[in-house]
Amino acid sequence: MAMKKAPAKKAAAKKPAAKKAPAKKTAAKPKVSNIDRLVAAGVIHQDHVSDHNVQVINKFSALEVSALLNLRKKMGTAPEGKDHLRPNFPV
Repeated sequence: MAMKKAPAKKAAAKKPAAKKAPAKKTAAKPKVSNIDRLVAAGVIHQDHVSDHNVQVINKFSALEVSALLNLRKKMGTAPEGKDHLRPNFPV
């Protein structure tokens, strides 16, 4: 008794790869230091920060700075004229 061979399967036709659009080049934003971001958001006062603290704050990760900014938004600003209350949350 002769066995029949199964017909060979044809390879599926591959579609040509879609060409990707070239990446848009955007102007690079100047890097802003962590201390500048925190001062601009009203989290801390530049006048009350020593040089050592500036160096340490600038070593914070972007996630840590974002957390401080979000916390400031949720808690609100310190009362006017009461700079000694800044920051009004633990840093």
